[in-house]
Amino acid sequence: MVPQRGVDERLGGPRSQPASTETIEPWRTAIPARQPEVPGASRPRPFPSGPAASGEAGWSCRRRVLLPQGYPESVSPDYLQYQCWDALQALCSTLAGALATRAVLQAVGVGDGAATVTGATLTWVLRDGVGIVTRITFAWIQGSRLDCEAKQWRLAADVLNDASLVLELLAPAWPRAGPALLALAAAAKCIVGVAGGATRAALAVHQARRDNVADVAAKDGSQETLVNGLGLVLALLLLPLLEGRPWLTWGAVLVLLSTHLGANLGAVGTLRLPTLNRPRLRLALGGALRGGAWWGGARGGGVTGSVTVTVPGPEDVNPREPLLPGFSTRLSLHLGAPLHRLVSSEAELRKALECGTEDYIIVLRPSRGWVGVGLRRGAPPDTPLRACAHALLLEELLGADLPPGAPMGAALRPLQHRLRRCPPGSVPWGVVAESSRLWRTLGPAFLRGLEAAGWETQRHLLAPDEWQLDWAGPGGVAKEKPRPQ
Repeated sequence: MVPQRGVDERLGGPRSQPASTETIEPWRTAIPARQPEVPGASRPRPFPSGPAASGEAGWSCRRRVLLPQGYPESVSPDYLQYQCWDALQALCSTLAGALATRAVLQAVGVGDGAATVTGATLTWVLRDGVGIVTRITFAWIQGSRLDCEAKQWRLAADVLNDASLVLELLAPAWPRAGPALLALAAAAKCIVGVAGGATRAALAVHQARRDNVADVAAKDGSQETLVNGLGLVLALLLLPLLEGRPWLTWGAVLVLLSTHLGANLGAVGTLRLPTLNRPRLRLALGGALRGGAWWGGARGGGVTGSVTVTVPGPEDVNPREPLLPGFSTRLSLHLGAPLHRLVSSEAELRKALECGTEDYIIVLRPSRGWVGVGLRRGAPPDTPLRACAHALLLEELLGADLPPGAPMGAALRPLQHRLRRCPPGSVPWGVVAESSRLWRTLGPAFLRGLEAAGWETQRHLLAPDEWQLDWAGPGGVAKEKPRPQ
């Protein structure tokens, strides 16, 4: 091997390098051999070009601006339908609001030479003052119920919004009653603001599927802002056409408000909430006990011993959920009631402890249409769900006769007849005790059926009160304590 001469830059002298048997040409790259094509294999998708590339880029940009990241996998299946209906109702609300704003300005004296600045200011201050008081009072009274009845209050907020717009439109026609009408409209709009914002947050929790509640809420705000901007542009075209035409104005208002309410009904109807509130739990229990032809979607079965309970799923129950709070209820249910609401004497307390369970006690007063549940301090986390379902079982027993195929129907039907013979003003302790014994078997099967049908049983929206009880055991002494915050 003949050595080649080289120069060592560090030492400054010659160095020997072994000669390579191959000639290295660094400007050439190795070209892999062409692999044979596999029949049925997909070829790489070419990059779009021309109009296709522009359209795809535009759609991608709109998705990033208006839709949550990862759509549609990052949101619930009912997201797109709900947002489309919500955009339509927001557009109608914006157009009707522009007409109402013109009426408010007329009511406070804009364009009236006899009106004074002080009078207009006082009317405006009155509106704001009534709104502040209403906002605080409503949040105090109903704040804890907004999560539990999100669909109901979402619809109620939009009905109140339409009522406030009508009041504002009527204000110029009655100058003497104008300030009172504007104050009532402001109060209604403040309720709309509290209820609408709270229910929007609750629905964002439902729609988020990747712990992306903030992203879902932010994109919902972007969509609403875009729709409101479109509504303002249309309002600029609509207001000059309706100037001086009151009948045409009221016709446009009627069309807008009707479309607004219809869109809200459509939006609420698309929701498929998997969390259990009292109306949905009532429907799920009623479907499990009575069955029916209305089962058309997912269902799940729970088995405990020889008892099998088939429960309708969220797809079946949500369309049947009443949109008016308290509708279709036979009993007023107080979950987590204090001791003084449950019993009035030591004898009743001993009876309640004997007829209840180790985690809760139930007092049923059919003549008053009331059932109370006392929760024991330190009970398992699923106690409110089990206790509420037990109380709703008693409500079902007050209804029509159970069908022959109902789970444990042979044991439950005699309880129905005993409840109907209960003397007015008395508590059917025997029925309560027997239902507690049966619920020890039926209850676990029902809870397993809920889970199999797709309901969330680890988190619920049953709104228990803040009272918990302590007692030593059957026949012991009970004490009430508020639940720690």
